[in-house]
Amino acid sequence: MYLEGLSLALHLHPTHVEEGMILTAEHPATNLYRVEVSGWDDNKSFFVENSELEWVEDSNKQVTLNRGLTDGAVIFLRLLQPISNDRARPVAYQAEFLTRNPEGQRQFRLRPVSSRCKAKLCQ
Repeated sequence: MYLEGLSLALHLHPTHVEEGMILTAEHPATNLYRVEVSGWDDNKSFFVENSELEWVEDSNKQVTLNRGLTDGAVIFLRLLQPISNDRARPVAYQAEFLTRNPEGQRQFRLRPVSSRCKAKLCQ
């Protein structure tokens, strides 16, 4: 009986490193963070909305909102439960529309906004 249980356990939990690595690569870790999102919607109205930031291990960030945004709109995200003081400040992202969920909410991919000025020009 013990050997049957051990055999089943080994079958369910692969011991080969490659198999575990493939599983991880197919399903990267996803973290969810409560955030406050602000910016201007597609009606050019300023908004503030609470949402969840979905952060996939490979740096893909997405957020779901109740309103539309113009493609490429700049929005600001602030962690609602910051890990440290420097994380309490809003961070700018460019939003790219992905899809609408069955509830009518819109999902956006986020890309960091890079500084428009070079260090030498801004001094």
